[in-house]
Amino acid sequence: MKKSTTAVIAVSTFGLGLGAGAVGMLATGGTDTVATSSSSQSTGDWKKIDQVRQMISQNYLEDVTDQELLEGALTGMTEVLEDPYSVYMDESETASFNTNLSSSFEGIGATLEQKGEAIVIVSPIKGSPAEKAGIKPGDIILEIDGKTTKGQKTDQAVKKIRGEKGTKVVLTIQRGGQDPMKITIVRDTIPIETVYSETEQVDGKTIGVLQVTQFSDPTADEFEKQLAALEEKNIDGLVIDVRGNPGGLLTAVSQMIAPFIPKETPIFQVEDNKGERTQEFGKAEEKKPYKIVVLEDSGSASASEILAAGLKEGAGAEVVGTKSFGKGIVQSAYDLKDGSDLKLTTNKWLTPDGNWIHKKGVKPTVEVKQPDYFNVTKILTDDKTLASGDYGKPVENAHLVLEAIGFDPKGQKGYFGDTMKQAVERLQKDAKLDATGNIDPVTAAEMETRLLKKLEDQKNDVQRIKALEVAAQ
Repeated sequence: MKKSTTAVIAVSTFGLGLGAGAVGMLATGGTDTVATSSSSQSTGDWKKIDQVRQMISQNYLEDVTDQELLEGALTGMTEVLEDPYSVYMDESETASFNTNLSSSFEGIGATLEQKGEAIVIVSPIKGSPAEKAGIKPGDIILEIDGKTTKGQKTDQAVKKIRGEKGTKVVLTIQRGGQDPMKITIVRDTIPIETVYSETEQVDGKTIGVLQVTQFSDPTADEFEKQLAALEEKNIDGLVIDVRGNPGGLLTAVSQMIAPFIPKETPIFQVEDNKGERTQEFGKAEEKKPYKIVVLEDSGSASASEILAAGLKEGAGAEVVGTKSFGKGIVQSAYDLKDGSDLKLTTNKWLTPDGNWIHKKGVKPTVEVKQPDYFNVTKILTDDKTLASGDYGKPVENAHLVLEAIGFDPKGQKGYFGDTMKQAVERLQKDAKLDATGNIDPVTAAEMETRLLKKLEDQKNDVQRIKALEVAAQ
């Protein structure tokens, strides 16, 4: 068995066709020695597997192949671990996984996590079909194309969600206390561009902004080039935005943040199942001449958290936003001879100061939450029209949206009263729609379109605004 040289630390995307995610150590390749038991008791127990296989092959009512039984047994070994990050992948899944780490891929572009029996969205990828359709971190997937996800593992759900470009998948989503909603997503090619840069002027200072959407093969080189270009402009501060970034390659994030952290300071630490630790150290000869700020949210996971914690504790960076996802364990990928693969949780990673953020997240030094309307995707959870006298979460969402787009409904947020009807009528007249005062699907679509434009306007991104202010201090 060979340990893969691919170092991965991301919860995997739907587009990759994998579930629960793979996290990798800084692997060096080579052949791993796997200890095996030679006791007669152990040998006898494993012979039982072959006995069961023969009994099924000879006596089962329906047709089943030896390969199907073998795949089931291998999958069962990882499922008994009750660890959503440890998984056996067959040859096709492995090929898809390895290819998509370094290239574009087709899918919806979102990441997921299994929490108890629930399958939860970690984050949509920037510019992906999932993001455009309104998928948010924390969304619970109840159904896929009308079929329940209850009792399913993440890899099973992913197989149903992935598909060819141009095809559609309908997800039934539960968001917070809202009623379940159906979201139709058209699968597309997910781009490989992972780093975006720009500068902003704040109080007479030039602030560089680097947005990192995931950590794949080209990310570290892209980051290095764009950082150098910003530094040539003599920036006074730097904001690194990893909001909604589910992670990626450990080697990438390590290469990216090492130049910010002093040589004698760890970037992160890795602890194995014996409690032994290894450390990866920084490479900075001197401190950067500008202030560093990391911008994070609940969709920032794995490698994003290594970046945030590493720069926070190792380089004195400020962290702005909300608490990150909280994934502090490491998976190694083992290549099997037939092209299949075993991803196994083998380590935990710790911050430079030795803190374990698993299920805790990285806490911001400056907490900033987005306005409530950022959490609204759909106003109507079904085709039912909202009208005077209605109440509940859909009405509350409609109230938030009307207020956000400049048609203040006033009154009680969860109740559709006269003032809300008047606000809807004003919107309908402005959009040249029938001024009924009711929120039908056409009116709801108009409201959602206007809300999306507001969300895309950086002037309304209070987290980004605060991060720029902190970087300029």
